[in-house]
Amino acid sequence: MPSIDDFIRPREWISDFVSDVGRVLREWGKDRYIPIRQQVDEDWRDHKLVEPLLKELLVDLGINAAFFPAEVGGTDMPDPCTLVCILAEEGGRIDSGFTVAALCSLWPMLPIMLKPHRNMALIKEFGPKFCGETLYVGCNAMTEPASGADIENMDRVRGKTIQTTAKLDGDEWVINGHKIWPTNSGEVADLYGVVCTTKKGSTDLNDFAFIYVPAHTPGVSMGGPYQKAGMSADMNTDIWFENVRVPKFYRAHGPGDDLTYFTEMITYGNMASASMCLGVMKNVYEIIKRWTTERIIAGKPIKEHSMVASALSDIAIDIEATSAWIHAYCREIDHPEIYGVDPWSPKYAHKSRGLAVFASRAVERVCSTAMDYMGSYGYSREFDVEKHWRDSKMIGLWMGGLGLKQLENARYWYDLETL
Repeated sequence: MPSIDDFIRPREWISDFVSDVGRVLREWGKDRYIPIRQQVDEDWRDHKLVEPLLKELLVDLGINAAFFPAEVGGTDMPDPCTLVCILAEEGGRIDSGFTVAALCSLWPMLPIMLKPHRNMALIKEFGPKFCGETLYVGCNAMTEPASGADIENMDRVRGKTIQTTAKLDGDEWVINGHKIWPTNSGEVADLYGVVCTTKKGSTDLNDFAFIYVPAHTPGVSMGGPYQKAGMSADMNTDIWFENVRVPKFYRAHGPGDDLTYFTEMITYGNMASASMCLGVMKNVYEIIKRWTTERIIAGKPIKEHSMVASALSDIAIDIEATSAWIHAYCREIDHPEIYGVDPWSPKYAHKSRGLAVFASRAVERVCSTAMDYMGSYGYSREFDVEKHWRDSKMIGLWMGGLGLKQLENARYWYDLETL
């Protein structure tokens, strides 16, 4: 009988090592997370359950060390985009909110970790902490109250709305500003990757800066967690920076290069978002398949009624299409020697926006269809479809939301010049 493992996942493109990591995560989720998934959903304020689980995944299973080089205790895993997407998919099947928290720990480190643009000074500074035996969590401090997705809309806004400033004073950056909504903010994160400008109001892309700030640096403060419709394992708060001083070398790369590798971060964010949607869809497929097999209406299982079978087919089609698209892009991003395009090229940031839109729409359809045919059981907490329904809606809203994703995708495919 077909299972989630029969949906497209090109085996010749995925190393045995990466596949093994995915299997380990699935087994861990089955044994440790899914049995308490509903309890975690109530842990949005205190994270008494979440942080020990993060420690198991990031430290004990080695995910935090995945991309750091061996010389600082990392495992330097191959095919980084494919690995991220396998982790996001398997994690999304377990709990997309928890997966966001786990993967966002590494997200701000990508500009300095990924080959061939590693910053070894910063890797030696922070790598041993991420690769150690104690939980050490990253946070990408990007969104601001006033500008929202403008920060990600660098093609047109060009950084002029960034309000968080970084001024060089001798051998230190002095940072002032206010961030909101970052994953792992609050008391979770140990290190922030902060999007700044070295000249407020500037449209010079060289003024875009990405600077690392340890969470307990004097002048850093934060608000309490926001309660959201879903994504309870993803803690979001406000962060304030008031004359925060960090060493000059805490800047990721420097003028121009900071934005270049920030663009690569956006691509990885799009790919991970789509993969989390895929994981959610696969778990909903498992739930609705079991439900429509066991539930009897008019003397036969629900799935044997033609109207239901048609809807179930649409669920499988959405999963198959999303999976195929993800792995095709992973192949391109991980193998620039074949496809001739650097992973940090705006091409992939823009193309992967289209994938993220498709996946977020697909997961909404899948969750809604499952709820339609489960009736009241679909929106009861017992079967977890309503949790996936709440959580997955939020995946489509982050990183610029639907509007910016569509716009950037159109910029690539249609050579837009004014939008």
